[in-house]
Amino acid sequence: MEKQKIDLGKYADMCELVEVEGKDGTKVTVRTHIPYEEKEKMATEMAERLIVIHDDSCVYKSHEFGKVKKYLVAKYYTDIDTEDLTPADVANFFINNEMWRMIGQECGWDYTIVEDIFKDLYKAVKKTYEDDKSLTKALRTSFGFLFNGEDVTESLAKAEAMKDTLYEAIGAWRQVEKEKEEKIDNGTLKVGGNIINFAKRKNE
Repeated sequence: MEKQKIDLGKYADMCELVEVEGKDGTKVTVRTHIPYEEKEKMATEMAERLIVIHDDSCVYKSHEFGKVKKYLVAKYYTDIDTEDLTPADVANFFINNEMWRMIGQECGWDYTIVEDIFKDLYKAVKKTYEDDKSLTKALRTSFGFLFNGEDVTESLAKAEAMKDTLYEAIGAWRQVEKEKEEKIDNGTLKVGGNIINFAKRKNE
């Protein structure tokens, strides 16, 4: 199969601008399509607003999803200035003015890609959190004294003291073993109370 070259330039801005009107006569212009880069930016902002990391949990604020979705659709797909508005403000405007269904009809298909990106981001954040939590748990099991709420300086000092004690114990053990070692003229070496004979046997 012969490969074809795609002229990406003509796809840069293929969106249509559609005007929808609310029951109070307010008109809002809706883009039917936004570039993929904007979709990623929108999904990232959605994740920042809906995913919260606590010390002991990764929380997805699903109860906030509807408001945040409407707010971000307004911000990225319409000509509404959202700078001084809250997600609740936008949700109330769309619902009470009976515009949300009409806006969804114009940009809904394109928006589904944003949700797909958001779901992937959520999975990645959750997995990263769980992996990090598993690592922290392993570290606490091995080095719990470092994570008991002490001042970092105190914890490091404690670790240093533990290291020094360990080195001293190893040094003392080596000294004892060294004192046990004694070379004997007949070719034997005494190590820890055991006699090892290096002398050749008479019949060899």
